[in-house]
Amino acid sequence: MVEWRCYLLVAIWLLKGDASRPPFFDYDCACVKQRLTVADWNGIHREVEAAVQSAQKGGPWPRPPRLSGRLLLQQAEEAAQECPLGLLNLAIVHFYTAAFESTEESTDPLVSERHRKEVMQISAHVADSLASEFPVHVICSSRWPVFEAIEIFTLKMDKDIAGVPGNACDDIVGGETTEALDDRLKWIVEAVDWKKLRWIAGHWSRMQFTEGSRSPEVVKLLLLIDNFVDEASTKQAELECPIGTAFLAAVQAASAVVQFTHNFDKHSNVLDKVIHEGLLSAVSCGWPLGHALAVLSDSNKARRYADRNYKYLRNYADLDLHVQELSPLVAPPTSGSDTVAWHKRAAKKAAAIARVPWHSFARVLLSKAAGRGRVFRQALNAIQELTGGRREKSRGRQVALTLLYGHSWSSLLQRLVSHLCRLGFAWPLLVVSIGQEAYEACRHLRKSVNLKVSCWRPNTESQVHRFTIVHILLHLGVDVFYFDMDAFFLQNPLPAVLSQARMKNHETIFASHGDGDCINIGVFYIKSTIRTTMWFSQFLEWYYEHQYEIDQRGLDVLLGSPLRIPDGVLGVSFPPKNLPKVRVGVMEDENKVVIGFIGWYGHISKMDVFHWCNSHLDEKWEELDAVYKAAEAVQDWMPLSLALSVVSTLDFQVLPREPSEEWSVVNTGKPPLPGSSVWKQVGQARRVFEAYRLPKPLERLPCW
Repeated sequence: MVEWRCYLLVAIWLLKGDASRPPFFDYDCACVKQRLTVADWNGIHREVEAAVQSAQKGGPWPRPPRLSGRLLLQQAEEAAQECPLGLLNLAIVHFYTAAFESTEESTDPLVSERHRKEVMQISAHVADSLASEFPVHVICSSRWPVFEAIEIFTLKMDKDIAGVPGNACDDIVGGETTEALDDRLKWIVEAVDWKKLRWIAGHWSRMQFTEGSRSPEVVKLLLLIDNFVDEASTKQAELECPIGTAFLAAVQAASAVVQFTHNFDKHSNVLDKVIHEGLLSAVSCGWPLGHALAVLSDSNKARRYADRNYKYLRNYADLDLHVQELSPLVAPPTSGSDTVAWHKRAAKKAAAIARVPWHSFARVLLSKAAGRGRVFRQALNAIQELTGGRREKSRGRQVALTLLYGHSWSSLLQRLVSHLCRLGFAWPLLVVSIGQEAYEACRHLRKSVNLKVSCWRPNTESQVHRFTIVHILLHLGVDVFYFDMDAFFLQNPLPAVLSQARMKNHETIFASHGDGDCINIGVFYIKSTIRTTMWFSQFLEWYYEHQYEIDQRGLDVLLGSPLRIPDGVLGVSFPPKNLPKVRVGVMEDENKVVIGFIGWYGHISKMDVFHWCNSHLDEKWEELDAVYKAAEAVQDWMPLSLALSVVSTLDFQVLPREPSEEWSVVNTGKPPLPGSSVWKQVGQARRVFEAYRLPKPLERLPCW
């Protein structure tokens, strides 16, 4: 009976395959409704996560969550359909607990001597079959601590598992084992001293587990490991010792995700091949592959080993939306094979609804919001509110978008929106409010400004929400202009951006780096067309599947790298195929839309946007405060851009620049007197901008 159930489960998953999973598959099982499922997967995750974290801090081995044994013995097929990676995690914990805990120590009836063989057999089949159905990077990126659990068990185990050698590849000498090899392998010449590498790898993994990634000895050992096999010898090494090569691939993959993700594919493919042939044997044969994969698993979490900016940390569960909510006008695809047709249907529907009158548009949104969760309802209500009450135009509907991240930025929102009003910024503003305090600040603001503002609060605190809301807007036929909160507008950016879009027939326009061959996503415009809607869906699906990737790099490459120079090297892993070719443009980045730390060259009067990208937060706050104070001080007399152009610069250094333009005096009321506090504030703002001026334009170099 045990054998039949296990092999049936394997057959089901082999028949399903990777292509059967629809886009935005819920790998984390965060959206599974408990009352409709065989298990409380969120509760199970909490128990497993807590047990693993306790063991990482020196506590006992992780124990199987209570009542989880029935999922393996009685409900494995149903559990695999609902939450495959959760079941995989349970199978691993049950397997190693059964393998290494003695009968006397056992408090779990499943691990009694009577059931030990059955539990190990079922757990092994479930674990190996489920692991074979997912790319290793997906398992690593999920919230389930699969490899973290394996790391703990395999680093602490003091005996071999029956049938699995604990010293794989130690006996390979000169390309042959001490026993005779078959004829097809006799040509191999030894590429690596595998026994020595396995010893170094074991020492490195134990030290990193206890001392962390920054230990000088750990770094030294890692460099030693990296130099064991060069790229030319990889195929040879793979033939000699697949498991040793997989370990090296895991180490190199963890390095690739930090910077050069276009190198990730080859390492990932090596890992997939080994893990898909048998997860438990691969991680239990004496090589610290479990530890190397736990390090890779931390790439999008940064809990133990990775050191990454918080902006790049995300999880599948961050999405907060179902696939039918991301594209609300069409039925969701039932499988991966239906995805292309779904893209086309959704894009055509978006193009159609963009042309209907607002009252019909509003009725559709109300019907789609009915019965859905708060996050989706709130998004549709915000879009309906922002697009209503305006005279119908043939150009369609437009929404400006910004991301308000937490309490620290909330105080700036009022000043930003008031400044937009002074500039004549006409598009209604949707504020993606990350956190309750940000949401309350946004709601309070709505009552005190002339610009139409609406607020949307996702459940999770993640940067991904700037893209999920863009996806919804495009799929409702709404054009989008996005800007970061640390971008300051000296002039209304919309006329220049929309003029460029019309004159050059651009469907999307992005800011860019003045010193590099890549875009910047701090300011961008996307027009909702059939092509852009389909393209953005494929971008978001790719971004979702590859949690370790960086959004800006991905958008640049998937747009075709519009600024690519001959020496350009920017790339990503597993780029999607058959992407629609959208007409993309970039904003002028030398003088008009500039990034502070890169610098600018030209005349202050020509500047539209100054973006404090990558600046230290304290410095950013101080300088933003100075320029907003100047804008607020001159608001009754003249535009800030004019005041900045004519203010005296005798008190501070100004680098060589283009000649000043002629300015006509505008009658805006009594101007502030020279030397007054108003001009001092304007001068201070000019000093801020001048600090970033360059003596000559920068040469564009390859981005990474």
